[in-house]
Amino acid sequence: MLAETTTNATGKKEIFSNKEIHRVLRNVAASYLILNENKFKVIAYQKAADTVEHLTRELHDIWQEGSLKDVPGIGPSIGSHIDEYFRTGRSSHFEKVFKGIPPSVFALMKVPTIGPKTAFKLAQELHISYPKKAVEKLEEAAKKGRIRSIPTFGEKSEGEIIQAIEAYKKGGMQMERMVLPYAHERAVHLMDYLKKNPLIKRIDALGSMRRMVSTIGDIDIAAVITDETKSSEVIHYFTQYEGTTRIDNAGEAKASIIVPPHIRVDLRIQSESTYGTMLQYFTGSKAHNIKLRDYANKIGFSISEYGVKPTRKFKNSNYKKYSFNRNKEMFEFSNEETLYEFLGLPFIPPEIREGTNEIDLAKKNGLPLLVELKDIRGDFHIHSSYDISTSHDVGKNTYKEIFQNADTLGYEYVGFADHNPKTSGSTSEDITAIMKKRKADIEKQLSSLKQTELHYFIGLEVDILTSGELALPAGALEYVDYLIVSVHSVFSMDVEQMTKRILKALSFPKVKILGHPTGRLLTKRNGYKFDWNQICKEAVERNIGIEINAWPERLDASDSMVRSGIEKGVQFFINTDAHANEQMGNMLYGVEVARRGWASKSDIINTLSYKKVKEWLECC
Repeated sequence: MLAETTTNATGKKEIFSNKEIHRVLRNVAASYLILNENKFKVIAYQKAADTVEHLTRELHDIWQEGSLKDVPGIGPSIGSHIDEYFRTGRSSHFEKVFKGIPPSVFALMKVPTIGPKTAFKLAQELHISYPKKAVEKLEEAAKKGRIRSIPTFGEKSEGEIIQAIEAYKKGGMQMERMVLPYAHERAVHLMDYLKKNPLIKRIDALGSMRRMVSTIGDIDIAAVITDETKSSEVIHYFTQYEGTTRIDNAGEAKASIIVPPHIRVDLRIQSESTYGTMLQYFTGSKAHNIKLRDYANKIGFSISEYGVKPTRKFKNSNYKKYSFNRNKEMFEFSNEETLYEFLGLPFIPPEIREGTNEIDLAKKNGLPLLVELKDIRGDFHIHSSYDISTSHDVGKNTYKEIFQNADTLGYEYVGFADHNPKTSGSTSEDITAIMKKRKADIEKQLSSLKQTELHYFIGLEVDILTSGELALPAGALEYVDYLIVSVHSVFSMDVEQMTKRILKALSFPKVKILGHPTGRLLTKRNGYKFDWNQICKEAVERNIGIEINAWPERLDASDSMVRSGIEKGVQFFINTDAHANEQMGNMLYGVEVARRGWASKSDIINTLSYKKVKEWLECC
């Protein structure tokens, strides 16, 4: 049996969870890498594993519906193996791939810095066969000096493995990813520190950080300096960053440090003449870079992090405006825009360099013009400190303070969306009276402000009860301009039940936004299960927007949901769900989710002018 069975809350053995399928697919990808299989097979399984990891529904439920073929990233071949796995509890193909690879390899891979090939070599050389106590046996071998004698390792590698295991055992180097906003805040602080060094000329984030993926592993940074002979000075300055707990390595042009809580930060210094190619090379996902290299090969060029080499004769007249290094026989690029132009492509924004169909569309000039932070004209999901006897948490700031902050941000409008009053112990008349008083108090607070171009809407975030009813009496609707409806409890319903629950909630008057549609909390809680296609269809028919919630641990809907929703005609709101004025700045992260979902300005309702958004809220 391939699966490591786990027990769910009901005591039932469960081997088909997304977590388990993700583990199996990752192990297949690692096995292919060890076996030196075709790189496209490795990438296919890595992509499939990523897809499963970020699904908002259980893959097993999708399979039961016969919709496995519709899951992006799972092609016919992988799909057939998963189908067999679900039907029989095993896959003959997966078992064949794993044959000859000690199960201990996958246990050793849990130690940071130990990749598939390293784990395989260690398992073979040290005769570690079984996953149980594999890490302990590796540590024992390292402390006895047995690793340094293995070819390609040595004393330094042995010491690094000991350090990694010690930190792994303490939980200090667990391979957990950080949610984007927290990682981004750390990266910005680091780059601001580096910018204070007068030798720094340009600096950029790389990898998943630059693509603004919802969760981040390591932080990678690249820099151009004014004097390349002084790169070691910059490296030394980098390693002195406040809070550095360990310097992993430090060379002439590269260094790695560990900062709290246990984040690895890598810095590389690159020559300005080749910075553009390096930036592209270390930004795109593996799938994107492979597709770009394949495209370049077809038109006669080979791409590396240092430049672009011709692979056949070319007409100099077509490329004379580009910098050509005759000693290295390659074209060099100081920026990405020129590199893409050289290849006959428009600039591809970092957020969509994921290896889907971005290159094919770029060749046809078919990429969307992605939404930008400056396009956002207001925020509809902000919680105030006003006490309406809610059972949920309240915000920090008054309506007046929120309004003034929105004005400072340059918004045209702002929406107040406190949680609904609690229903237990209150009659419908009580709740309606609370809502009436709230509206009057808002109008009174804001009437004292001097004339401004900023407008406001009175909204409310309302719980969707298990029945699909709303936790708000009909009489209270008179005192709001719009409702955000959200699931805040009972996440364990099956797909059909949850879908019916949400669909019913969308049928009520003044419902204009479906809030944080999956209920997920990144790194903490998976989203609940529902039929996304049905919800999208209902939202379009009822003129309801779906929220991209920018709260750091939500970033919900996900980028993949945004893209599929746009294809179905859904329009989205980007809201912060802020409970304090300073959290309204999280709008950036919601915009980045939208950009990764290929959203343009026209797909986002709160890019509309006040007049048009008011008409939209009042429509239907």
